[in-house]
Formats: sequence, structure tokens, C-alpha cells
Amino acid sequence: MANIYEGMNVRQKLAKARLYFLNQKVTKSGKNMSLEFKYFELEDIVPVAIRIFARVGLTSNTVFNGETATMTIFNTDNREEPGIEFVAPYREVGQIISNKGKEVTNPMQALGSSITYLRRYLWMMALDITEPDDIDANLGADNEDTDLETPAPAKKKTQKAPATPAERKAAKEELTSEDGAATEEQLKELKAYCKELLEKDESQEDFVQQIAMKTDGFTNITASACAALNQNLAEILEQYGE
Repeated sequence: MANIYEGMNVRQKLAKARLYFLNQKVTKSGKNMSLEFKYFELEDIVPVAIRIFARVGLTSNTVFNGETATMTIFNTDNREEPGIEFVAPYREVGQIISNKGKEVTNPMQALGSSITYLRRYLWMMALDITEPDDIDANLGADNEDTDLETPAPAKKKTQKAPATPAERKAAKEELTSEDGAATEEQLKELKAYCKELLEKDESQEDFVQQIAMKTDGFTNITASACAALNQNLAEILEQYGE
């Protein structure tokens, strides 16, 4: 049987791949119950994308050079044809230091978090995956996929009453407002909460690492988003007790 995609160029094939991915109706598996949003994880995107690429005759190659992260899409039926490049700035999250001066994360963990984060964004760019502007849009310079995973609190000594629907709606409205950058005091409070959370529960490393990534190292976040995030972190910390 003839390959119906063989005569297509890389742009035509990528257009088909995007359509096929859209038709798959891929669902988001990443979720954050505290901040009420869901996001795409790599495992949601890559398996489906690879099957589609194999079907239409595409392959990808991703390169990190310290300044940029680049994904190039190639036409497997025409090796001479130039690929299509998707480029994102490369930023690596630094190690997180606790209030006691202890290194909570090591360089390899920070590197791994950065690579995973950027790979996911490159796939979203290549496949033209869109998401609603939600909480994550104010947690950093970009949207995302919202990438904060839900922290799992330890055994609770005291339990705060759950927020009412009206309170949650108000929190979302604050997060999506455009009111300028967070103050130095807010950023300082955010760092302190993250450090305290790591000291109480080292398993929350990924959660804190993703906050650091999405806020460009605790430097880029709106005032309302920072206030709401600080409030959520304070509530999480309360659940750990003394």
C-alpha cells in the first residue's frame, strides 16, 4: 500500500500531525488540588506524538546549548529537506537552600527539572497545543501548563475548614488579574514559605522546584498571584502542625 504522506513536505506533515493530535483529545493528567488547575505532562504528550510522527513520517531532535533549547522536526522521507525549528530560552533553576543553610536540591536535580520543563514546552510549541489562560499564566513569564504538582501534606494535627466555592472563585479572580509585579516583601515571603515547606517535608522538592522555575527563581510573578500563592502555602504549612 502506498504511503500517502511520502510526497508531503515537512510543513504539510506537521500540519497533519497537529490535526491528528487534536483529534486524539489528549487529557491532562497533571493536577494541583490546592490551586485548582490541571496541566499537560510529558507523558500525556510524547507517547501520542511519537505514534503520530511515525505514521506521517516525522522525527524530532532536541538540543540544549546552555542558552537555548531547540526542537527540530525533520521529514523522514526527505533527508535533504531542512527541518522546522522551535526555540525557547534555556533557564536552569538554581539549588534551593534551606533556612539552616542546607542544600535541599543538588545540581543534577535542578538540571533535570529544567530539561523536563523545557521539553514539555517545546512539544507544546511544535504541536501547537493550547491551554486556557489560568492561574499558571501569572506564575511566571509564560502560561503553563501550569506545572505545579499537588503537594501531599503529612499527617495533619489540625485541619483548616475547606474554602467555600465563593472563596475559591475570588482566589482565582485575584490570580488572573493584571496588577503589576509582586513586591520585594511578597517575594521574600514566598521564598520563606518554600524553604519552610522543604524543611518540614523534603518530598515537596518537585513542587517547590517548579514554583522556582515558573517564577524565574522567585523574581517574576504578579502581586495578586504571589499573594494567593503565599496564602495557599501558608495553609499547606498549617496542615503539618508543629
